[in-house]
Amino acid sequence: MRWIAGLVIVIVGAAAGYYWYSLPPEYPTKYIITADRILTMDPERPQVQAILVDGNEIMALGDVRQLENQDKAKLIRLKGTLIPGLIEPHTHPIAAALLAAATDISAFKYDSRSQIMKALEESADEYSLTPWVLAYGWDPIAIKDLSPPTLAELDAISPDKPMLVLTQMMHEAYANSAALKEAGIDPNRGPMLRELEEINRVVSAIPAPSDEAVELLVRKKYTDYAKAGYTSIGVTGAVGRHPNPVGLLQRIGLEDNPPVRTYLYLTEDQLPNWRFGGDDRFTILGAKFWLDGSPFTGAAATYHPYETSELVLERLGLSSGHHGELNMSDTDLIEKLREVHKKSGQVAMHVQGERAIDQALMAIATIQAEDPRDDIQHRLEHNALITREQIQWATNLGVSLGFFVDHITFYGDQLEDLFGSNRMNRYMPVRDAKDAGAVVTFHGDHPATPMNPMGTVETAMSRTSQSGNTVVGADHAVTLEEALQAMTVDAARQLGQEDTLGMIAVGMKADFTLLNGNPQVMRPEGLRLIRPTLTIRNGQPVDTRFVSWFDPELAIKAVWKMLMGDETEPTST
Repeated sequence: MRWIAGLVIVIVGAAAGYYWYSLPPEYPTKYIITADRILTMDPERPQVQAILVDGNEIMALGDVRQLENQDKAKLIRLKGTLIPGLIEPHTHPIAAALLAAATDISAFKYDSRSQIMKALEESADEYSLTPWVLAYGWDPIAIKDLSPPTLAELDAISPDKPMLVLTQMMHEAYANSAALKEAGIDPNRGPMLRELEEINRVVSAIPAPSDEAVELLVRKKYTDYAKAGYTSIGVTGAVGRHPNPVGLLQRIGLEDNPPVRTYLYLTEDQLPNWRFGGDDRFTILGAKFWLDGSPFTGAAATYHPYETSELVLERLGLSSGHHGELNMSDTDLIEKLREVHKKSGQVAMHVQGERAIDQALMAIATIQAEDPRDDIQHRLEHNALITREQIQWATNLGVSLGFFVDHITFYGDQLEDLFGSNRMNRYMPVRDAKDAGAVVTFHGDHPATPMNPMGTVETAMSRTSQSGNTVVGADHAVTLEEALQAMTVDAARQLGQEDTLGMIAVGMKADFTLLNGNPQVMRPEGLRLIRPTLTIRNGQPVDTRFVSWFDPELAIKAVWKMLMGDETEPTST
């Protein structure tokens, strides 16, 4: 047995050595930081040579010699481009964490139906977090031959074990007979589930992973945001299988040094149990409402029908003359918005089609006429087909506009078949919004897209699909400065944090993202290759290593419950 004890000592020693060797740098309380270039996003002073940081605050800006003469602080020199800490204003960390553990069948990995069906077959025999087979990323828009799976196909792949296949945008899903029966749904209705109510009915039947396993995955996702260069995230709906998702995010967010700041919007069912407010680590800002669905399932509530094309009629299975419906009545929306507004909460509304946008703006105008408030700026999310007139209406109401421009990246080649050339050329009309003076932000809506903020910048500037074959509304391209502004200073404004975040200026929080290249000299088509190499939050480098999120006690409990069931607890050692 001595050799076993010796091996354990060696392993523990090696792990400890790695931990200390790989520790990120720790900066002194006060220091001067400089880089090859510093882009402040402050229109009054767009570039500086150096920054004086004291604790978590920016104290002064200037050239290196000037600041050294002012304060004998340590000088830290960085290679690359330093910008304000990036802000992701619209994301879903719990859902992203859990779906990262599902079988990936996305167009980011496969390009044919046969490959995906083989992956589903293999996944049916693999070990997973739950007794179900869960796959994510089915994408008939991006993969041309991806016709819907039949109930017979899914039942053949997994005859006894429940199976759920989620589409990339999660507004549609397919379930086998076993899954439908578990959810109390007659399998004779077929495998397709449309929109959130039907999908959630089946998802709620899935035995949840242990709370410990979910927490480990979410903690890892938080470090993923920091690795991507984000210092703050807006969680537009704490969605995902956990008995207390808001409490989970609050617990992680309120730790002494979380990887990112969290700004949360509650779902309708969470509203009665939580109050708005918090601090600069974790804050509940308001609520999230879904007014229509995804453009890529036929659920965008548009003015005019979807195009009559093979994509719409055959691959999506929609009828001629189809357009999506609104998820709630005008009366219901006004009532729900009124309740949040009177408690000083901000509402983020999912809107894709013009009719959904009309409904949102009508409700906001109604509530603001009843109770004018300069301190509440509601927000519209995605805005795929927002019109110039609606943009002006939103701007007049003080409503911010968040654009999901990566629709163009991953679905630009299919937009004409969905909406025709006229609507395609005004899809995600960012230039109209900028010209109107609106607060404009960009988001990735993770897990709907991979986490790559500079890829989002590239698309906003080039308006080009990933294949390079389609340019979508070239007149709506933005400059590098405008794109970075959307992901820093304007994102801070949208979250109501413009006094402390989004800009490198005196008095602001010392949140920075270091990029490994110079975006100012690159063509837009290469910007997605730029990567963040360092994320600084509150004046200190963020620890994004494996050991920074991996809690051994949580891991032991998670594994124990997987093997022994939830009724037992491992003995403390």
